[in-house]
Amino acid sequence: SVSHTNRENLVLRANLAPEKIYVIPNAIDGTCFVPDPEKRPLPPTVNVVAINRLTHRKGIDLLADVIPIVCRMRPDVQWTIGGDGPKRAVLE
Repeated sequence: SVSHTNRENLVLRANLAPEKIYVIPNAIDGTCFVPDPEKRPLPPTVNVVAINRLTHRKGIDLLADVIPIVCRMRPDVQWTIGGDGPKRAVLE
């Protein structure tokens, strides 16, 4: 399982023995993703970053719906969206 919550769901819903399910977190080395302060936009810019699988389950449809609304209300917001999946076309 990738999280303790997912592990608990497997135990409850699949009726699996807890000692047979191990949590192995996603392997991301956060030190590889340190932003360069000199490349940051000047305030009041707000950066929104979303990196995930582009599927309905992950809520990408909701994000796609809200982006135009946020852009109208806050023209200082910049979006960076990464990932792939069946809902990618919704964002392109």
